[in-house]
Amino acid sequence: MLKLLRYLKPIWWEVLISVLLMGLQAFFALAIPNFMGNITTIMENPTNYSSLMKGLISFAGFYFIPPTGNHLTDTWIIGGIMLAFAFLFVLCAFASSVINSFIGATYARNLRHDVFQKTVSLSVSEYYKFGTASLITRTTNDIEQTQNVITFGLRIMIMSPVSFIIAIVMIMTRDATLGLIVACTIPFIIVTAVVLLAIANPLFKRIQTAIDKLTSVLRESLKGVRVIRAFNQEDKEYDRFNQANTDVTQISIKTARTMSFGSPIISIIFDFTYLAVFYYGFTKISGMPSTATIDFTNVIVGAEYAMQIIQSFLMFMFLLISVPRGQACAKRINEVLNSNNPIKDPLDPVTPEKNTGLVEFKDVSFAFPGAPAATLSHISFEARPGKTTAIIGSTGSGKSTIVNLIPRFYDVTEGSVLVDGVDARNYKTDDLRARLGYVPQTAQLFSGTIRENIAFGKEDATDEEINQALEVAQAAEFTSTLEKGLAAPVEQDGKNFSGGQKQRLSIARALVKKPEIYIFDDSFSALDFKTDLKLRKALRGYTSKSTIIIVAQRVSTIIDADDIVVLDEGKKVGEGTHEELLKTCDVYREIVSSQMDKDEIAKTMALSSEEGR
Repeated sequence: MLKLLRYLKPIWWEVLISVLLMGLQAFFALAIPNFMGNITTIMENPTNYSSLMKGLISFAGFYFIPPTGNHLTDTWIIGGIMLAFAFLFVLCAFASSVINSFIGATYARNLRHDVFQKTVSLSVSEYYKFGTASLITRTTNDIEQTQNVITFGLRIMIMSPVSFIIAIVMIMTRDATLGLIVACTIPFIIVTAVVLLAIANPLFKRIQTAIDKLTSVLRESLKGVRVIRAFNQEDKEYDRFNQANTDVTQISIKTARTMSFGSPIISIIFDFTYLAVFYYGFTKISGMPSTATIDFTNVIVGAEYAMQIIQSFLMFMFLLISVPRGQACAKRINEVLNSNNPIKDPLDPVTPEKNTGLVEFKDVSFAFPGAPAATLSHISFEARPGKTTAIIGSTGSGKSTIVNLIPRFYDVTEGSVLVDGVDARNYKTDDLRARLGYVPQTAQLFSGTIRENIAFGKEDATDEEINQALEVAQAAEFTSTLEKGLAAPVEQDGKNFSGGQKQRLSIARALVKKPEIYIFDDSFSALDFKTDLKLRKALRGYTSKSTIIIVAQRVSTIIDADDIVVLDEGKKVGEGTHEELLKTCDVYREIVSSQMDKDEIAKTMALSSEEGR
């Protein structure tokens, strides 16, 4: 938790003002019981108070107000001063509450900014380690919990010590024995707090983990609602959500039940303290009648200060109750902020002599962190500018992993990936990725407009460039029919478009960048055969000088590629053109025969040649 206090540094002067206001608030609040004692003394002995009156008024700092000699008038004077102090107390309390709210909100804003920035910069492996649901919870609920600790903790951390010190000084100056009576109760309060926190601290950690699970179930249910309905699994999802919800509820109730013992125990301690103060006071008064007036005043004032001392400890205990949960949340937040991204920029990035887009894999092997075996083993090939290089293989053969190594979503375990003769690890990641046009397996659109989505990688793209990219991606045929055209809205995840439309918009987004290297990771799977052919024909002209790397499951998509790399269980088992691989690669022949017969192959080759012309 202490590490996160650095987010208060930009607003240190607001914190300072808040501390000063809360210090004044405590002073004004603790001066009032003394005035009450003054009034009690005057009313108990109206004929012998003038010497006292001077000292009592001077305590308030009003040396210039002399006693009037009339006990009612002087009582009204002290009452007016007390009322002024009460007003100043309320004013300071209001101002400090407003400033504390601002401090808490600003702290949370700055922390959310850094957590989000860190989240989007995580490597893919780190992202999967935390999980989407947990990252959402850490960015929202966890930060809110730490904000509450800051907002209320700042107030209590100032008010409680100041109130305690002033109250102790006040009560000790009146009667040291009363101070000792109050001091004897403090260890009981501390022991109560320590025992309760020791029991509750593990529960707070379990609450946050349970909230992670609840968020995960909710996210999966909402995202997969159509699948759930299609398979009539609503009841199962209800049960799954109810179980996660019940877990959160039970842990929260158990935590609340544990902490609920604190308030009655403190109240009992407070009641006994109050009783002890009055018992001592009245015992003393009965034994010394000549000083009964002064001792009675001390008892009244001492009881008030005892209440202030107990209340200051009670407030501090409430802080201790919230700190463990805030600490658990802060630990989870720091795990994100302190995560070590293995994908680092080099200290001395290299710039290639020529930017042509040549991609070379040289004896590349790769294993996921913690995996028992390598996903890729000794892969070597080249993808040249102006050529189309295709990668094909069975499911799980490592096709997507290969293209994920180029933008450094992962770094190779062995070997090297070269871009224009320079190892990808020697590039600054921003510079490397700026040279790529990447279309992922799952088309991902963002809420906004079509124009904003297409210009995602090139914010200064003109409408003409966007329209050209849409034409090449075969998306103009449906975007041109929309009432608002490029300003047409795109819902979250592009839910107002079909799978094929989302894929074409994703392709257009990569095309508008006009990079040196295009990566299509199974990006044509939702397109019909005719649209697929038209898109690939348009790509040849639009990307004639660029390197094109296509990952595909369908043979028809890559049948006319200049070079086809065939993978099987993470190894390269063949490379060449379609015709060459039919002669030399058994795995490729099996893939082709599983998808097409001889007539379909001939027809596809003919259509591809025709479209190419």
